[in-house]
Amino acid sequence: MGHARMGRSGRVSGAALLGLGAFSATASSFGLVVLALCAAGCGSPEPPKAPEPVAEEPPAEPPSTLPLAPKPPVLLQDVGLQSPESALYDPVADVYLVSNVSGGPADADNDGFISKVSPDGSLLELRWIDATRAKTTLNAPKGMALVGETLFVADIDVVRAFDRSSGKALGDVVIPAATFLNDLAAGSDGKLYVSDTGVGKSKGSAELSPNGSDAVYVIDAQRSVKELAKNPELEQPNGLVASKGSVLCAATSGQVYSLDAKGGKAPIGKPAGGLDGLVLTPGGRLIVSSWEASSVFIAAAAAPAPGEPTSFEPLITDLTSPADLGYDVKRRQLIVPLFRENALYIQELPGDVN
Repeated sequence: MGHARMGRSGRVSGAALLGLGAFSATASSFGLVVLALCAAGCGSPEPPKAPEPVAEEPPAEPPSTLPLAPKPPVLLQDVGLQSPESALYDPVADVYLVSNVSGGPADADNDGFISKVSPDGSLLELRWIDATRAKTTLNAPKGMALVGETLFVADIDVVRAFDRSSGKALGDVVIPAATFLNDLAAGSDGKLYVSDTGVGKSKGSAELSPNGSDAVYVIDAQRSVKELAKNPELEQPNGLVASKGSVLCAATSGQVYSLDAKGGKAPIGKPAGGLDGLVLTPGGRLIVSSWEASSVFIAAAAAPAPGEPTSFEPLITDLTSPADLGYDVKRRQLIVPLFRENALYIQELPGDVN
């Protein structure tokens, strides 16, 4: 994370002082020997030459995860986060919301919770929305989105609604065919888009494996659900962004693509495998996280037209299990949950990232 430079104290140690004393005694003995030699008729000896000073090379600076960052990142850790999966900036309350899976990502164990974090990286409330609260169910919360005064949260096969201010439960939207609802994105028209990554536990196994339920669903203002696209060719969709009548998607396969209003798929790029979170900056640049590469990537230029590929380059490296990203447009801060580290990584981005 942040690196600190080590300064020099300029003090002389006790061992060095002792060394100087020993040198003085030796020098006195040497002077007596020189006088005796001169008395014997020898020529005056040449004074010994002082050794050439050796220039000390400064220690090498450790590499930075983000060389052009305006300031070091903030790491929120050891405060009780449990498998944090998604981060969302609430610009009205000016806080960061963090969903915590807590148990298994596909386990209906009613053990999840949502935390509140301040933009400076301090914990405000660990269990703001908590499964232990009366009339609140939260199994494995992942992606979140805000629509008006409602916070929506993806939870395995249900999208749960909560009051934006109080955290009070406001009902559920059940998606019976879903097996692993993952991310949510709100459109400008109030519609919600939710990804089903298409994995689940097979009979007799605790491991998650592909099951072909890959889909992106649309939830309208009346909370009715329909499929935007559903087929294995979606390549295990995860992170979503709604933009200009289309949905941008980051898939576990490593592909970033767009879906049009009819579910038509157009490729955008392939930064790395194991993609998770996806955000779009106000200037139109896509930022995506990758578990496989332990990195966050940024598109080299503003998002192209559908079907026009773009390249991605590393933005932040050496991050373990970077999950669903959040973005604070006010401070230009990227919010990265580190799922396996039970931590939250907050980094202000360079000025040219807008």
